[in-house]
Formats: sequence, structure tokens, C-alpha cells
Amino acid sequence: MRLAHLLLTAAIAVTATACAADEPEATPAFEVVTEASITPGDDVPAPSGEIVLTITGDIDVTNDGNSLAFDMATLEELGTVAYTVDDAQALGREVRFTGVLLSDVLAVAGAADDATTLHTVALNDYAVDIPVQDAADYPVLIATAADGDRMPVDAYGPVRVVYPYHAFDLDPVEYDPRWNWQLAEIDVR
Repeated sequence: MRLAHLLLTAAIAVTATACAADEPEATPAFEVVTEASITPGDDVPAPSGEIVLTITGDIDVTNDGNSLAFDMATLEELGTVAYTVDDAQALGREVRFTGVLLSDVLAVAGAADDATTLHTVALNDYAVDIPVQDAADYPVLIATAADGDRMPVDAYGPVRVVYPYHAFDLDPVEYDPRWNWQLAEIDVR
């Protein structure tokens, strides 16, 4: 069984748990905005627009040499979700982020079952490792919009990592550094 299948199953379990009927105070972790038109096992077309994210490393699906490159339109074909979270670090307020679940990106890329680390690198070369397990445990976003607008580079875009602080008790000391802004590359290790 591929890591992608495990991550997708875990993401569904997180959503089901957050929406459980026996917990009336529970809030869904995210809202589905658009359904996926590219799913695991599908070919991913080569980007026709500006590349906003490149996946490298231990993956099975490529469309640009040994990497999987996404333009914004193709990235969002993986299906988009949204949630509102306090973005205390960058914007200092609550923001409704829309984007693609990291677990879906890994599933479509065919990330290896034994992968443990996602080495993320921003446009300014800031790099931070994210445990693959985060994508299974939480609905981590590769955000493509903030409050309904695209994020230019000078506003932490065009894509960025966002953690679901609104639905999970995540220690900011541990998780804040993983909010990689101006994300450019994810190397699956």
C-alpha cells in the first residue's frame, strides 16, 4: 500500500472525527470548496502557467524531468478546501485560507511508503523539515488564497504551508516554524 493511500485514509479519518455526530461541539476541520479532478493514479499535466510548486525526491509521478511541477490551476485541480485560522505570525489576524491538502499533494505525487520527511524550501531559501506524519494527522494546507485572494510573493505567496490551529491543539513553538511562506519546493525523503 502506498503512502498516498495511507495519508488519504488518515485525512478522511480526521475529517470524520471532527464531524462526529456524538460530539455536537466539534467543528469540522475544513470545508470542501472544490472537488478534485486529478486524483491519485492520474497523470498530472505539465504546467502551462508559472510553476508555483515543485515536488521532488521519493515520488512516483513526474511531469518535468524527475520532478512534479504545478502551476496554480493544476495544483487546485487536486481539490480545494478552506478553513479560518489565526495567522498570528504573518498577518496578525484570523484569515480564511483556501488551498490543497498536503496529504492530497503527496497522494497524487505517489510519495513513497517509507518517506518520513518533507524538506520544504521557500523562494527566499528558508528551509524547514516537516514530518510526513503531519499530513496524515492534520489537514495541513498548501494554501493558494487568503481571504479569497491570491497571495503575491510580498504577501507570503503564491503558496504557503498552513496548519489547522483552529481545530487542533498544536504547540506554536513546535509548529510555527513549519508554516513555510513563499513555498517553492517539497523534497520527499
